Amino acid sequence: MKRLEQRIAIVTGAGQGIGRAIARGFAREGAGVVIADVNEESARTVKDEIEAGGGRALAMRTDVSNEISVQTMAKKSVEEFGKIDILVNNAGIFPTSSVEEMSEEDWDRVIGTNLVGAFLCAKAVVPKFLEQGSGRIISLTSGRAFQGAKHGAHYAASKAGIIGFSKSLALELAPHGITVNVICPGITDTAQPRGHQTEEEMYAQGKRIPLGRIGQPEDLVGPAIFLASGAAAFVTGQTILVNGGSIMW
Repeated sequence: MKRLEQRIAIVTGAGQGIGRAIARGFAREGAGVVIADVNEESARTVKDEIEAGGGRALAMRTDVSNEISVQTMAKKSVEEFGKIDILVNNAGIFPTSSVEEMSEEDWDRVIGTNLVGAFLCAKAVVPKFLEQGSGRIISLTSGRAFQGAKHGAHYAASKAGIIGFSKSLALELAPHGITVNVICPGITDTAQPRGHQTEEEMYAQGKRIPLGRIGQPEDLVGPAIFLASGAAAFVTGQTILVNGGSIMW
């Protein structure tokens, strides 16, 4: 039997990269998947990929920093599938700027997407989870939460905030059988790092990782499926580092 049979999952930022890989992986395990992405065309492409493989999917243009957009996404997900079992908070942005040159608008935009977005999405699904007496919330953070980020203080702050928020939410929801966990990828071969580093820099960084390479989006799928499945029923408030050994915690 597939591990996520009859489950319904929302994956934010699922139009590309890690989110796309997790959405496709969930579908392979039997879940119906809501592809929530600010880029509607990308969301529809992933929906088509899932359906071509025999899965069920709904594409939703969603701005996770906007509460109305998030609430609409949650409402339509329930209308389409009848329930929600899993939320994966993956949507995020990583512009670069020194603190000295960073505008308050830049700070607010990153915190609004990465951290407030996780809060708004959790807030939108929790009532359904409480009604059902079950649910899984999985949020993606970053090694920058532990190490900091030169020219990325807003990003590091948002990702550290996700860990604190998730632990707090895990305490609130544990009595209701709802788990809340975090996955922390290392550098992963997606558009985000490629927008800031050359191929040679990424290769050199990979050689410094104990397992000898940078991560691939598929490396995050197994941990996400585990946390979403019944196998992780007694796991909550945890941060799982998936980074080839680059940070050992």
